[in-house]
Amino acid sequence: MLKLNQKFIKIPKIPSKSLKLKKMFALKALIPLMLFVIIKSQKAPVPNKKCLDCICFVESQCKALKCQWDDDAVSCGYLQIKLNYYKDCGTPDLKKGEKVEDGWQRCALNKDCAYKCMTNYMNRYFSLCKRPNASVCEKWSRIHNGGPNGCSAARTDIYWAKIKKCGAN
Repeated sequence: MLKLNQKFIKIPKIPSKSLKLKKMFALKALIPLMLFVIIKSQKAPVPNKKCLDCICFVESQCKALKCQWDDDAVSCGYLQIKLNYYKDCGTPDLKKGEKVEDGWQRCALNKDCAYKCMTNYMNRYFSLCKRPNASVCEKWSRIHNGGPNGCSAARTDIYWAKIKKCGAN
């Protein structure tokens, strides 16, 4: 009993089974959320420098190329980053009040920012790659070239062959 303002209030006991069930249900409800947070917060493994150099070389001969029309959209800079890719990588180094289009072009033409964008993109999509025997370099290359599902897309075979020819594996 609890004494409150000189009155006694009887607090009913909750049966222990009922409380255990409620706790178990709450835990079961939290598990998928916790797994989602863990998976989304994982960082992609980083390929070796040779791989990153080859991606840069295949994309632009590692030069800050001006923005130009590519296969299906405008691509810019060292890694030939498209606007949607830049948005997906979290718009790194976007200045307050700056238009996303301006931040994208500036970032793509800055090697450090372009690499930061690619790393963010891989952190976001690397877990989607279902090629168990592929190297980290192959996964990065295919995702960079083919988007979130590029790892399983045959259209990235030619790109991966170019990366391997450059000397990466």
